[in-house]
Amino acid sequence: MSLKFKQSIYVLAIVAVAFFSCTNDKQNEATDSSSRVKSSINLLTIGNSFAENALEYLDEITESVPGYEINISRANIGGASLQKHADLIAACEKDSTLKPYRDGTATLEEILTEKNYDIITIQQVSASSFKPEDYHPYTEILIDFIKEHAPSAEIMIHQTWAYSPICPRLKEFGITRDEMHTRLVKCYNDLAERTKFRLLLSGNAYYLSYKENSNVYLWNDDGYHALDTGEYLSGCVWFGTIFNVSPEKIKYVPEVVEPETAEFLRKIAAKVVNIYSKQK
Repeated sequence: MSLKFKQSIYVLAIVAVAFFSCTNDKQNEATDSSSRVKSSINLLTIGNSFAENALEYLDEITESVPGYEINISRANIGGASLQKHADLIAACEKDSTLKPYRDGTATLEEILTEKNYDIITIQQVSASSFKPEDYHPYTEILIDFIKEHAPSAEIMIHQTWAYSPICPRLKEFGITRDEMHTRLVKCYNDLAERTKFRLLLSGNAYYLSYKENSNVYLWNDDGYHALDTGEYLSGCVWFGTIFNVSPEKIKYVPEVVEPETAEFLRKIAAKVVNIYSKQK
């Protein structure tokens, strides 16, 4: 075999190796990208009325951005704390006839196993959101139960919001709105740091929105549940965080929210999502 022929074979071999290496790199890059973000999500919330507030417009928000869809399931009970959900797990194990979810038709285990969820959210009840002692051991019980029955799902933490500055409950608690926000943020951040779960920062979005424009009121008449504006703001934050898409791409605007107000809220959501994504 001539030297020239050997050199030609050597060059061809190098080219072939480079080609397959480049192809594999591109395939791996595509796989990594698709594993980080899915365009269709099965979501389950385990919470209370604050979860319902956040979900109010999430379907329409998601549908308004081409290429994305979300399928929402609920395991919410009004006023339910982490302790309540944890206690119900134990109660259902003792009494097989007990079905405390979905208006008395299902257990949490049945809901967790009825489909393959991509994301499952948990949260504290607002009245305990700023009290670290109310998180444990109930958070761990709930997380372990989710991991047992829905092991492939990502668990995310819904950071709830502080009350309106004029909410009578704040006086009952002996704290200001700023104090409530600061303390609940610490509780949720500590939980996220300990579990390494991602946060859905509804609370930060409420705080920033009110700081930048207090004329955009976010709370219902009771001062703690969300008004349509608050529901829209939370939905924008959830969409942006779950799909890693800027909330400013959202086209949907509820009929009861003024277009200018909706634009402002989308910008607030985008700031919160962007800041969080950079921190991660």
